[in-house]
Amino acid sequence: MPQQAGDQLKAYALAQLQRAMVCLGWRGSRAHEGVHQARKSMRRVRACLALGESALGAGASMLDDELSKICESLSNLRDAQARVESLDRLLEKHPDVEIHACLNAAKRLAVAARAEAMRNEQAVDKDFLKRRERLQVVLAAMPILPWQHINDGMLTLSMQHSMQVCEQAAEIALNSGREKDWHRLRRRRRRLIQQHTALEHCHIELPSIAAPDRKLGTLLGEAQDISILRDFFRQHTAMSEENQKRLRKLLKREFGHLSAEAMAGR
Repeated sequence: MPQQAGDQLKAYALAQLQRAMVCLGWRGSRAHEGVHQARKSMRRVRACLALGESALGAGASMLDDELSKICESLSNLRDAQARVESLDRLLEKHPDVEIHACLNAAKRLAVAARAEAMRNEQAVDKDFLKRRERLQVVLAAMPILPWQHINDGMLTLSMQHSMQVCEQAAEIALNSGREKDWHRLRRRRRRLIQQHTALEHCHIELPSIAAPDRKLGTLLGEAQDISILRDFFRQHTAMSEENQKRLRKLLKREFGHLSAEAMAGR
């Protein structure tokens, strides 16, 4: 007998929770990547809960809130890693000697800030043990939800709703051009892609739902990383005034290019 859609999603969500706990246990130089991967897995679980929201009830909302809080508690570390990764992409993209010198100076500051952020987090939650214990509680509660009530028709409605929310966010971002609106669109697109990935992984086919454009999600993610860099270096005064000006100009131009490409590919 084929496995029901709800059981498939439950199994996927449980596997992602277990993966998040493992990744948070990574040590040394892998700790930063572990945080990134753990947050990614938690967002995948939240995407599953959103897919079955109308069937899973209040219990799902409580678990989603807890996952959201754990993710948010790690956001500073993820931002610190994103700054370094974004600067690496810019260094590869811009071979000009003066720009390279500016970006390398920025990267040294970003790497130092990343190390400090990890030290601060580890000082209050060694090896992320507290977070992993909280994830264990969510893992234990997850199978209790009424996953058996989920069916293909409900999943189709959930995906249609996610697509509609994305379209609304895109209209706002295109009309305003504000960074916060592009960030909202990125989150909506990321959720849609994660939901589609969950369905693919579970071999759940919804004929009326088309696959989302993943390139757009990548562009929006890179634009968000540029925004994180801009915010960081607005507050960081350790660079020379000349490099600060050069970096601000470069980041503004990069954000504009990424936004324009995202608009064109929408």
